[in-house]
Amino acid sequence: MLTDGKLKLPESHTSKQKTPYMERFLGINNCLYYSLGFVYFSSYRWKYNLIFDIKFLKDLIYYDNSVNFQASRDIVNYWYENDKEYLERLANTNEVTRETINKYYNKDYKGEVRKFLEFWKIEKELFEFISNYSNKKELFKIISGVLKKHLLKYPESEKDALDCYLQDKAPEMVGKKENNLLKNPYFLGFFISGVVAKDTLAILKSKYSDKIVFDGDKITKIIDI
Repeated sequence: MLTDGKLKLPESHTSKQKTPYMERFLGINNCLYYSLGFVYFSSYRWKYNLIFDIKFLKDLIYYDNSVNFQASRDIVNYWYENDKEYLERLANTNEVTRETINKYYNKDYKGEVRKFLEFWKIEKELFEFISNYSNKKELFKIISGVLKKHLLKYPESEKDALDCYLQDKAPEMVGKKENNLLKNPYFLGFFISGVVAKDTLAILKSKYSDKIVFDGDKITKIIDI
């Protein structure tokens, strides 16, 4: 990726996607996902991270919360309120679904229950139950409502990002085009935790000498390393 400078869309490579099933319903499965601040790093401790100027939001679809999570939870909420028997069928599919739905029922989140859903653990089963539901039209209304509710267009997206980047909230930024880092005017450089491998540093100096590297403490121009 560093050599050719391109972030490719999922359909053009074979890397595993995090939540491919719900993304199909949302229409954002063949996309690139970006985070606000370093939320992915803090969650997954990825060593290599990319930094973009906030003006890049002009080219991205911006949801002010995770629509994958919101849509999944709202559908499960609908079943809880309107078709508990169907929800229990989902829960009893296997041990993981049972544990996940039990947590949804009982886990306290900020003084409330049925707010917490680890949908990624049961995403395939959830996808199948949505696909096979008799009143699927109602579920698609819920999905459509989630997308509409959380979509912010630029410049409102930038205002929201500047307001909430330190909050316990994870906006979802989606790009529907391949990202060529060598040509993207909003690409600033890299956040790399720890020591940079020699072969990686050689590529950075060769291809990205005008960019920066942030190591968690200080920012350095690659040309000066």
